[in-house]
This record gives sequence, structure tokens and C-alpha cells, in this order.
Amino acid sequence: MQCALPTGSQAAPPRARPQCSAAVRCHLGAVPTSQPGESNANSKCPIMRLVNGTKGLLRSAAPAVEAPTRHFSHDVFEYTPFSAPNYQGKYKMTMGLEPMHPMDWIEIDEHYDEEMALRRKLMKEKRDIVLHSLPGADAANAEMLELLADFLPKRFPDRFTKDGNVLINHSTGDVWNLADPSLDPLEVSALLVQEDLCVMTADEQGVLRFVSGAVLFPQRWSLLEKIGADMRRIHDPVPIFNDQMLKPVSNFMDRLAPNKPFYRANWTISDNPELFQPLVEEDILAANAGEIINDKVWGETEPITVQNAGERLQTRCERETLSRFPKTGAILFTIRTHMHKLNTFEKKPDKAWELARALRNLPHDLVKYKTIAAFKDQALAYLDKISMAPQASKPEPFLP
Repeated sequence: MQCALPTGSQAAPPRARPQCSAAVRCHLGAVPTSQPGESNANSKCPIMRLVNGTKGLLRSAAPAVEAPTRHFSHDVFEYTPFSAPNYQGKYKMTMGLEPMHPMDWIEIDEHYDEEMALRRKLMKEKRDIVLHSLPGADAANAEMLELLADFLPKRFPDRFTKDGNVLINHSTGDVWNLADPSLDPLEVSALLVQEDLCVMTADEQGVLRFVSGAVLFPQRWSLLEKIGADMRRIHDPVPIFNDQMLKPVSNFMDRLAPNKPFYRANWTISDNPELFQPLVEEDILAANAGEIINDKVWGETEPITVQNAGERLQTRCERETLSRFPKTGAILFTIRTHMHKLNTFEKKPDKAWELARALRNLPHDLVKYKTIAAFKDQALAYLDKISMAPQASKPEPFLP
């Protein structure tokens, strides 16, 4: 598997000292009593007390709503899991896991603001199907938020500030009192990062189960159908997995140690540009049976052709991480989704060739499971048209 980690960053300009305003979402349980610019030594607004009481803390990190023209740093990511060796010939399913530096746990890219706005919207409108936690998962959820609140200000200091129990997200303007018992740690975690979050803990028999999830950008699966399930049940619709991969994956999970995270990436081609793509298992099983479900599910009327495939289709790559919490022993599975239209490969003909090769070598059962069957031929014809096989590097001439 070839995965490119951050390739660049955008410097952040100096930022002005913030003042409390109604535009800043305050999750501290108090209401501002003084106006911006007024003396507030006795203010009951916690954010105002934080700004004045912690001198200089926010001077270099103001909420985005206070300075809409400012820019935050972000990284650029390019994942090409279809370039992996198991797609270069006869397909073989592998875990594809690689060790990860702990500071690479969470990604932030140029889509952060728009994706966080979408996550907030989905949380408001579809909370019951994107957020769910079983009884007994409270300790693991709390540890997840604790770890994120510690990690984010260190990894992204221009975007996050933590002072005591107060966590400020300068990109969104959110201010969280982490000591507030009314806070839902799963919800807050989901509103801090672009990753979807899946927490697994062992039951009384030692069986690992999916107990808590914030899944706002699913790739055609349903959180409510998977919650509470063990590894076998979670992967029932996935061809090959339970027969070939369940045992090695379970063994890996048992050995996973705190502070030694791993990551992997997978890919598909999608005819839907939305990040929120839930799909019930009935439709997945219908796809596995060979039924074309794309038109039924997404309501598209215009057929996909070679001519429009570059605009209508997109790769959907998921960068996934696995880490074990040090206190509760829970395992967190994160899913970070990257989408690119196929026409972006016109500037990368070698990658178009590798994607076409992977698609050709993908077993038909997986083509159906990934719901690619309805447009596979059109995608291949388009990729063939724009692709170019990578040139083998020539050996350097020997100079005595």
C-alpha cells in the first residue's frame, strides 16, 4: 500500500486578540453579561474571564468567526491504496496495516470548515442514525474525548487551545467546558474532528463489540445495524472477509497495545458525491446478489457514460486508524474519508493506469459489494482513455 502522508502546509498569519461575542458558540453554561470592548473584570462569561484571566493565551489563536479572512494551517493528503501490491495481479485480501506515528492520529485538511459544518448539520437533523452509544460505553467515550482534548492543541496549536477544562476550537468558534457533566463526550468528539469514530470494547466473555459510534460519513453502511455487533457480524456482508481475514484481524486486535497505533487505507469508486451515504444491509445483500441498486438508491436518471464518467464518478478513499486507550483498554477505529472526481486523474495518468488495473483485478463479488457493478465498464473505459502506464526507471550508467 502506498500512502502519502502530509505533503505541505499553509502558514497561518498573525491573529488578533479575540473578544467575546454572540458569534462564538459557548458551551460553558453561562451567558455573557458584558459587551465586547467593555471592562469585564467581574463578567460571568467564562470565555471573557479566560481571555482576560489567562494573559496572552488566545493572542495567537482567535476564533474564526472573529476574523473571517484569516487562514489556518492545513496539510495536503493523497492516498492511493489501489496502488498496493495486492491489486497488481491476482487479488488477495490483506489487512494492509502499517505502524503509525502517534502524532499522525488525526488529519486536518482544507475541507475542515465545510466538513465540520456538515457534521453539525447532520448531528442536528439525523442524530438518531449518526450517533449511538450502548450502556457501559461511557468510560470509553470519556477517555476518547480526554485524549482528543489533549492531542488536538499539541498537534494543531493554531486551531485548538486548552486551558484547564476549557477547550477552544478556533476554526468553528466552539468553546467547551470539558468538566460539564451534561456534555456528551461522543458528540463533542464528533464535532472536533473530520474522522468518524467507532469504539469497541470487550464484553464479559472477552468478545470485542462495537459499542459506540459517531458515523456521519458512512460509505454505504448503517451504524444502527452494526452497533453492538462483534467482528464477524460487522463484516457479514463483506465477501471473503470472515473466511480469510477474521482470525488474523481478531489476533491483531488482541495484541494491539496502547500508544502503538496503526493505519490502513481502502478505496472504492462512487457515483454519489455526498459524504453521508448510509445504506441498509438489505441493499448491500441485493448488490452482492448481482442486483443493480445505484439507480434505486440514489435516484439518478441520467446514465453514466464514458463521456461523463470523469465528472459523475469519484474515488472514495478511507484512511483508517486503530488505537487502544491506555485506561479503559477500548479500541478506537477512526475513518477519514477523501473524495476526488475521476477527472482529477487526467493530470496523473500513471495513477489512472494503476486505478484501472486495480479495478480490473478486483473480484466480481467485491465489485458488487462496493456497488461499482452498475458503472464499472464506463469507469474502466474512461480511465483507459486518460491513463498511461508508469515508465520503468532506467538504471544509472556505471561510471568507473
